[in-house]
Formats: sequence, structure tokens, C-alpha cells
Amino acid sequence: MSKSNSNPVSTAAPVNAPIEMESRKSGPHIIQYGIFVVFAIYYVIVSILRPGFISLGNLYDILTETAIISFVSFGEAIVIAAGGLDLSVGNAAGAAAMLTCHLMSNMGYDIWVSIAAGVAIGILIGVCNGLMVTRLYMNSLIATLGTMFVLVGFLYGITGGVSVHIVPENFEYLGNGTLLNIPIPIFIMAVVFVIAYLFMEKTSYGRNITMIGGNIEACRLSGVNIRKLTMLTFVICGFLSTFSGILLSARQAVGNVDLGERFLLEGFIAAMLGTVIFNGKNIITGTLIGAIFLISLLNGLTLLGAGPQWMYFAQGGLLLMAIMANYYSKRAAAKRK
Repeated sequence: MSKSNSNPVSTAAPVNAPIEMESRKSGPHIIQYGIFVVFAIYYVIVSILRPGFISLGNLYDILTETAIISFVSFGEAIVIAAGGLDLSVGNAAGAAAMLTCHLMSNMGYDIWVSIAAGVAIGILIGVCNGLMVTRLYMNSLIATLGTMFVLVGFLYGITGGVSVHIVPENFEYLGNGTLLNIPIPIFIMAVVFVIAYLFMEKTSYGRNITMIGGNIEACRLSGVNIRKLTMLTFVICGFLSTFSGILLSARQAVGNVDLGERFLLEGFIAAMLGTVIFNGKNIITGTLIGAIFLISLLNGLTLLGAGPQWMYFAQGGLLLMAIMANYYSKRAAAKRK
């Protein structure tokens, strides 16, 4: 009798263990696939209500707007991958755009000199943020929040709050021109995407940056230069943010002090979606997909005639969804370990 009773006990663990492991593995996949399913349903509904949503012209508009926010999103995603956060990305983009327009239109500098100055100030902002975090040991949230307000003062200081409405035609071409009937910003986005992807996925720097965000103590024990890589993430973020600001000012043919305000929320949403879609891997690809989802959402709401309150509601809801999905993905990964 004792022999027969022992069999069910001994076989229960092997039978139940694979089922439990399978359920734990399925958690992140359900979250990832669920995001795609939700947006697929959204696309179908909007396409039925507004057939123009899937027209070639509107798809180009979606991709162009995606390109505009993709650069700041890539930069934010790289900072997040290292366990940080940059709240100054929008103002860094705005500062680069305003300085570029100011130098071109008000001071008569060459377009490329002006753009170089705009990019340089973004790099400088990234260096300052990186120094505060790595050398002064400030929390990245607090450090970049301070930078954000300093940049607001800088923007008003160089312009007096007055918008720059007259910009050269060759500058406008960067935002509104086409090559082979494809908008120029999409080409620039494609080049930056490939470079950022190769950096994060194919180099030791990129892999170590991701490792810092996953387990900083393991990186320290492995001899990874955490300070250096953390500094690098903020410099890259400041550098990439300038592309968003400069291209948006070129597309609108105007520079104003609040030009970059939209980028903080949109860039953060796309970056958070990027960390969730592929469960912390291939964050650059995930961020690009997240940016496309976000812009498609806003574009569809615009075609449906939704008011600004619904735009904020949708963005806030999407951000909360991304944060919760990220939390449950990490929780499932911790259980597997």
C-alpha cells in the first residue's frame, strides 16, 4: 500500500512543474501580443469609419510624424535601458531648433553652421546631464528636471519669447521635401534607426548599457565602466533630441519657445512601449514600432474629429498601459528566475 501511494506524490512535481513554467513564460508573450492585437483592432475600426486612414498620403503623414518623434524616442529609450530617465529631451529639442532658427534668420549664419550649433547644444546638454548623474550622484529624474527649467529660461533669453517665422527655403526642404516621392524625414529616420540598432544590439557598449538597466550590481562586479556608459547614454539622448527639434521647426517653417513641449510625453510613451514590445530586447526596433503606434493613434483620433481632451486621454492611457505592461513583464521574468 505504501508503495502504491508514493507514485502519485513522486510524479506530481514533474507533471505540474512544466505547466507552471509554461504559464510563467506565457505572461510576457500575452502582454506583447496583446499590444499588437489592440492596435490591430483600432486600425480596423478607424479604417472602416474613415477609409482615408489607410490611404497612401495619410500613411506618409503617419511615417513623417513618426520620424519627427523617433529621434527623441530612441534617445530616451537608450537612457531608460541604462536605468535612467531624461525629462529634458523636449526642451533640448526646442533649444536646438530655436538656436538653429535664430542663427539662420536673425543673425544670417549659413544653414549648416546653424544646424551644427543646434546639434552642439544638444550634446552639451547631454554632457551636463551625464555629469550631474555620474559625478554629482544626482537622481536622473531630479537632474534632468532642473535642466528642463534651465532650458526654458534659455529659450526665452535668446528670443525674448518671439517666434522666428522666416527661415530659408533649403531649411524647410529638410522637413517638407521629398526624395523619390518619400519625405526626407523618413530617410533620415531610417539612417538613424540602423545606426542606433547596430549600436545597441551589435556592440559591446550597447549590450553593456542594456545590462546596466537589468542588473547594475552584476555589471559592477563584471568590471563594466558604469559611469562612462551612463554618461554616454545622456550624450546620445541629447544628440538625438536635436534631430527631432530641428526637423519639426523645418517642417513647420517656424521656431518658437514651446516647440519641443510635445516631445517629452510622446518620446517617453514610445520608449516605454519599446521596452515592452520585445520584453526588454531590441529596444530600438520596439521603440520605432511604439512610435508608429502612438502617431497612428493620434492620427486616427484626429480623423475621427476627437477634441484635444481625447488626445491627452489617449496618450495618458497608452502611457499607463505601457508602464503596467512593463511592470508585469519584469514581475514574470523575476518569477522565472
